[in-house]
Amino acid sequence: MRHCQIDVDKISSLSMKSLSISYCRSNLDYRVSVFAPLLVSLTLDCFRGRTPLLESMPMLETAFLRLGYACRDFCVNYYIYQGFCGGNGARCVNCLAYKDGSSNTVLLGAIYNAKHLELISPLAMIIFARDMEWCPTFHKLKTLLLNDYWCVGPDYDALTCILKHSPALEKLTLQLAPEGQAPKLEIKGSYSSVERSTEISEHLKLICVKYYAVDDRVLQLLKFMCTYNIRFSFE
Repeated sequence: MRHCQIDVDKISSLSMKSLSISYCRSNLDYRVSVFAPLLVSLTLDCFRGRTPLLESMPMLETAFLRLGYACRDFCVNYYIYQGFCGGNGARCVNCLAYKDGSSNTVLLGAIYNAKHLELISPLAMIIFARDMEWCPTFHKLKTLLLNDYWCVGPDYDALTCILKHSPALEKLTLQLAPEGQAPKLEIKGSYSSVERSTEISEHLKLICVKYYAVDDRVLQLLKFMCTYNIRFSFE
């Protein structure tokens, strides 16, 4: 499905194995739900409107999830408050909507069985941050690509959380580049042979950091990753 108007309550199939929804839109005030329990491959790319609600996908192997600027699930005051405003008394309606005590996730709770994930979002979007409060364990996840949404210092809470919940992870790619720009440089890292962190996957063999230019953000991220006894080498 590409460049489609989707104004239905649910997309449902008991046999579908592959689904791609790219640059589609919905004008509904509620989320379109996706029910496809046999799905193996999923692409959800730059949906315009409220982010679709994914129901359980236990057979899923590969997923590419990219939220775009047309997504309605964003923090109105993100740049003013240097973070999401829902927890500091601000009156952003979108943030406050996620402080209802519900433990239901929108995206992550459905894709926890995937082996290969790419999760990309602009900084102001709420969905992944909200889902991470009830982060599932990705028991089968082997490769993971994250953009700079997940790499916000100084605490790197989102990155730390997903790494701790990915016990089988073998390759991690962190992609830092301005919107619309492709990374031009790459640095690779691996565990120190004598000092492995017990907080992240013992199977993690390769960490790739792709970036547009060396800046303080890149240097701080590399410094943080070194706290996990990961050592980098420039090529």
